[in-house]
Amino acid sequence: MAEPTPDVPAPDAPALAAAGPEAPAPGTTVDAGGWTFGLHRRGDGAPLVLLHGLLTDSRVWQPLAAGLPGRTTLAFDAPGHGLAPARTAPHTLEEEVDRLADAYRAVMGERPAVWAGHSMGGMKTWRMALRHPGLVAGLVQIDTRPDPEPDSTRAPFEAMVEAVKADGMTPDLAAMVARLNFRRSFLTTPAARHWVDHFTTLTGERIEHACHAVYRRGDITGQLPGLDVPVLVVHGADDVPIRLPVVRATTALMPRARLTVLPATGHTPPVERPAELLAAVREFLTDPAVQERT
Repeated sequence: MAEPTPDVPAPDAPALAAAGPEAPAPGTTVDAGGWTFGLHRRGDGAPLVLLHGLLTDSRVWQPLAAGLPGRTTLAFDAPGHGLAPARTAPHTLEEEVDRLADAYRAVMGERPAVWAGHSMGGMKTWRMALRHPGLVAGLVQIDTRPDPEPDSTRAPFEAMVEAVKADGMTPDLAAMVARLNFRRSFLTTPAARHWVDHFTTLTGERIEHACHAVYRRGDITGQLPGLDVPVLVVHGADDVPIRLPVVRATTALMPRARLTVLPATGHTPPVERPAELLAAVREFLTDPAVQERT
């Protein structure tokens, strides 16, 4: 079993600004089995699928996609996010992943891809590898976890959803979401302020079912030892919602996984540390085991 890598300083990488919500690559929508996903595609080469976290959208991936011109990057917007309309009924992450697999096949056929997911997106990429292994050449798991939401956080998260449904996303709620996503020292940056402004635009109608799919998810921890693909785990050292010891234990369960810890980083490395994340992903994509599968 691969051992997690020790904490190391962030690797050298091109100078990239922290990622605010700039306009994404020109996008479209893809329909699959009655579901609609947003899709932002760029580049040419072996495919890399990018799945964002809850309450953000594909704009978080702009620096990563721009830094990989030799890849076809496919950044999907989840229902209720970005270009994708919200679902009108409850659903599970498993149901969403099955339709996402159909959407991917509509664009790329059966060609295996590396699937990268942040937080909610990582929960989906694990399920993609378990349910549709033929589409997965490798995984990049960023600040995510496979187990159910702890009751201590699920209850306040679902209370937040009810508050947004009743009163909208108030500035106070948007600030709370930002504190969960970003390291305290990052909150004063222009990128963080841009995302706080974005959070204030969210409505209960758009986020309700996506939030419940995440907060009421099942446990897939016991299935991780059976994952037979290379896995890069990237985690912010100062992540508040998902603590580093949890991620170390999860990484140790996967036989072909390795862990990269980003110092002085909160829950959202694609926004806080885009250059360091890009460097880690670039290195992973050059792994012969990953290249062979793609």
